[in-house]
Amino acid sequence: MITVVGLGPLKTGNISMGAYGAIRSAPIVFVRTEKHPAVDQLKADGVRFSSFDRFYESSQTFSEVYTKIAAEIIRIAETEGDVVYAVPGHPLAGETAVSLLIDEARRKQIPLKIVGSESFIEASLEAAGCGFDEGLMVVDALSMSKVSPVPAVPNLIYQVYDKSIASDVKLALMETYPDEFPVTVIRGAGSPEESVERVPLHRLDRCRCDHLTTVYVPPLKDKENE
Repeated sequence: MITVVGLGPLKTGNISMGAYGAIRSAPIVFVRTEKHPAVDQLKADGVRFSSFDRFYESSQTFSEVYTKIAAEIIRIAETEGDVVYAVPGHPLAGETAVSLLIDEARRKQIPLKIVGSESFIEASLEAAGCGFDEGLMVVDALSMSKVSPVPAVPNLIYQVYDKSIASDVKLALMETYPDEFPVTVIRGAGSPEESVERVPLHRLDRCRCDHLTTVYVPPLKDKENE
């Protein structure tokens, strides 16, 4: 059995009781990365686990990282039995390795269950002070060459890891949105170090970006595109 659990966004209080219980009772636990406050809490509670941070150091692309993670979890499930894989946020929100894992587990008929916690989506929308009653498009910044934003609804773009990616996102958005269109850059949503910066689109790649950065793009009204 593979159990994929969410650790919640970047503060310890947002991991669900179900996720925490699954981790505490598991014989084998892997975390995608140790760079998360909930992982610090697991250490303090004496939980033994391994991380996949080494894959980030040894791989050339994020796609390679995610493929390696999914393959390793499948291998452990096949050879050693029950395993928990813990990821930041919610397992079904922006976790490419989890999508690969679900497909491969289904193909190999390995039981898999999801135990969720709050995702980065809720934390980011709270930071931006916006809801999604009009709908919401969630886009991986690394996939913007394949997935276009939907201007009629808010867009939340995640994995804006650095200024190079921010520049790619800016150029992709400027094909649809005016240069002066206001966007919100959110770093560390849900953490004590959370920062929110509202800038015109053409300045997006001048903002500080890291692995905890998302960009909120409000809906484009018809008159703004004139």
